[in-house]
Amino acid sequence: MADDVADVPSSIDLRLAADAATWADEADRKRPWRRELRQRIAELARDRGDGALRILELGPGPGLLAEVVLATCVVERYTLLDFSPPFLAMCRERLGRSVDYLEGDFTQPDWPSLVDGPFDAVLAMQSVHELRHKRRAPALYAQIHSLLGAGGMLIVCDHDPFDDTPRMTSLFATEAEQHAALAAAGFTDVATEARAHGLYVCAGRRT
Repeated sequence: MADDVADVPSSIDLRLAADAATWADEADRKRPWRRELRQRIAELARDRGDGALRILELGPGPGLLAEVVLATCVVERYTLLDFSPPFLAMCRERLGRSVDYLEGDFTQPDWPSLVDGPFDAVLAMQSVHELRHKRRAPALYAQIHSLLGAGGMLIVCDHDPFDDTPRMTSLFATEAEQHAALAAAGFTDVATEARAHGLYVCAGRRT
């Protein structure tokens, strides 16, 4: 997103097959509690309301969350948006033809033109920090707000800063900062729905 905030550099490039494969291999081994958080996200989406859901997931990685959501919810349409061709290939292998695959970068201002809303839920599992600065989150959430139908939910999982260094505190939002960013974008009923070992799940609703 174009702004005056400098990117916090990343040590990996998830558009590269080797880096994406390493991330996919290590993610749950390093943080096995991610599984329970994926299930909680799926339950929040399921309980959003009656009827089959239209869901957009930003930065799905290898498709682990999508797999759980599709097994838990009645889904009319599930759209995955990721800037990493290797991750999208992993999703196709895991999920088959049951979802729509879009190569795109939600850090770019025009990304909403790539998707076909409105959606009942937008999900982001440890992907929002790919904005490379937490100050960009309110602008992203405002874009998501515009893509949701009435009563639609944004559900975000991310990690507290790992330490108090400028790099970590610029990249990762605290739970309170996530709440503020969601509220600034117009979401109501903002709440933390789960926590595990520094990871949290926050959600807000479009009225």
